[in-house]
Amino acid sequence: MHLAMQNAETINRLVEQGEFLLQSFHDEHQRDPAGVETEFARGELMGWRSTLDPLYRDYAEDIVNRVIARTRLTIPDGEVPSGAAYAY
Repeated sequence: MHLAMQNAETINRLVEQGEFLLQSFHDEHQRDPAGVETEFARGELMGWRSTLDPLYRDYAEDIVNRVIARTRLTIPDGEVPSGAAYAY
């Protein structure tokens, strides 16, 4: 994994934050797929992802992939292109 050169504490915090945001989205989506809270959660998650890209460039996908592997949840379709699995 390319992340070995990065600060492990920072990367772990980013992964934890991504896990929280992805789980929050899925929880809201399960309650009300078309609801305002679901779209808010999707926006928060997409904001997190779009922040990773300029800061971590090539490593951003590694961070996202760690979140997917740990949560076993899919990333919702959004404006940030990715090789990650999309479900919605």
